[in-house]
Formats: sequence, C-alpha cells, structure tokens
Amino acid sequence: GLLSARGKLRLFAEPFVRRRGRDDESVRDFFARRLGHEVAARFVEPFVAGIFAGDARELAAAAVFPSLTELECRHGSLLAGAILGRKARRPAAVRPPRGLLSFRNGLATLPHALATFLGNRLRLNSPARRIERAQSGWKIITEGGAFEAERIFVAAPADAAAALVKSIAPEASAALSAIPSPALAVLHLAWPVEAFAKPPAGFGYLVVPQTSRRILGCLWTSSLFPGRAPAGQALLTIYLGGRLDPHAAGLPDSELVAIAAQDVRAAMGVQGEPRVVALTRWARAIPQYDRGHAARMKVLADCEASCPSLAFLGNYRGGVSVGDVVRNARAG
Repeated sequence: GLLSARGKLRLFAEPFVRRRGRDDESVRDFFARRLGHEVAARFVEPFVAGIFAGDARELAAAAVFPSLTELECRHGSLLAGAILGRKARRPAAVRPPRGLLSFRNGLATLPHALATFLGNRLRLNSPARRIERAQSGWKIITEGGAFEAERIFVAAPADAAAALVKSIAPEASAALSAIPSPALAVLHLAWPVEAFAKPPAGFGYLVVPQTSRRILGCLWTSSLFPGRAPAGQALLTIYLGGRLDPHAAGLPDSELVAIAAQDVRAAMGVQGEPRVVALTRWARAIPQYDRGHAARMKVLADCEASCPSLAFLGNYRGGVSVGDVVRNARAG
C-alpha cells in the first residue's frame, strides 16, 4: 500500500529510462528519475532522513549511493546492472553476516578491544591540538606534551581533523571544515511490553518526512539484540533532528521525550508514558555527503598524494557506518 498502482507501474519502466544524470545530481532527483517520484518520496527520503539524518534534495547520489550510480553508468539500468552483477559475482569463500550487527555487550566492545590491543601505546587524557612538520616526519602537539611520528592517520571527526591539520594542510583543513554535520538527539525509551497493541518484533521503522511526524525513525533495540532490556520491557531508540529539523536537538529534555512518545504512540499504539533510559545530544552527528562532497574528498586525496605519510580516516569519507569506517581503515 505504500505505492499507488501508477507508482508500481513506473518501477517497470526503469530499464528504459535513459542515462542523463549530472555529476552533482541529488539523491532525490536520481531516484525520481530512475524509479519515479513515489519511490523517491516514500522509500528513499525516509531512508536518507533515518540513516543520514539528511535531506535527499541536498545529498549527492554519487557520494551516498556510489554502487547504484555506477550501475547506471555501466549498464544504463539499475535492474539490468543488478542482474548482470549477480550473475558475474563469484561465490565468496566466507559469507559475511548481513543485516544490523552489534556486539553482545554493546558497541563499546570495539574501542575497549582496541585499547587492550594497543596497551601502553595508547595515550589517554592528552588531547591533540595540532600537527607540525618535523625532522622525522611529523610532530603532534598535545596537552600533555609533544611527540614525533613517521606516519599519521588522522581519525578524528571532520571539524577536529580540520583544526589539527590547519597549519600543514590549509586546503584540506578548509575542505574538512566545510562538511556539514547537523545536530541529532538520540533517545532510548522503555515501555512495558504489555503497553503495546502489538509487541515490537523486527527492525523498527523509518518515517516519511511530514508535518504530523517529527521523529526520523525508531529502532526496536530490544527486539534486534538480546540482553538490551530486562524481561517484560521493550527498549526503543528514537532519533530527532538532522538536516530537515535542525533545531530539534536543542529542545528541552521533557519536550523531546513528549514528541518522541507522541509519534511512537501514533505509529504503534503504545499506552502510558515511557521510562527515559538515556538521552544524548550530538552537536555534529552525521557528516552530510552533499553535492560539494566529491570536490572536498578530492582535496583530501590530493593532500595525501603530496604527503604519503599523512592519511585521513573517518565517517565523512567512504560511508558513515561503523562497518564502512573499519573497511576503509583496513584498506588504508
């Protein structure tokens, strides 16, 4: 029921749509052109708002969905490209797990494991302030002193990375500073399972941008992963803010909880007030791969080419998920 009969028929026309996209074509325009306006509005926009906290009209299709734009470039059709790619793909020796993943004891498991592996090589409570050139390569100035290194991976968020390299790579610093990252509020709310008309089972849901709904999406966390809530309780993770609602993250706690509870109540029929487990505000949450992003990433690549011992890693490059960042780090 998400698509009308006309919208469904429009999907079948995809293989016959001609290639005429621009390099800076937005996500909204790309999917509307290839799959129709209904698909763009009812599937793509909520996905982009929920995953990137972004605006499909501003994000660049080539940056956000590079594999799909490549299918159009190579085969002239997403459907044909997917079919041909599936036929050409060799069976993997080891099949990676699919879907949403986490650790048994939460995502903190990953940095804790890295800290254990690094041992006394890890320096805590010593924020880096800037990077300078040195005889051996580079000097990192921190609040606890300075030390030299032959090679540096700058894995800080974009704004912090910009400050670190400002004196040695002003162009890269300017490119990093220009990456927009809207604010986001993340709420973890719990209800008794019996408060729901139908207990949450599955992933959750994303929300089509509309005036009657303010949250971006709702994950059914205790349904996704065991051990996230006591027996008889349902834990939901709810997102507000992002590019389309930039002031939401600055609202008082009580107002954020009321908005989230109202939207969840309307969608899921839950009764009663939630228990607030946690509420976190991120002033700069998710970097936006907008239509100037490719040019900024080229500046970083040019900087790395001229300084091979300096590399940039982060969720502003090559994907925003933890898996994307880990994959890019291993490749680097």
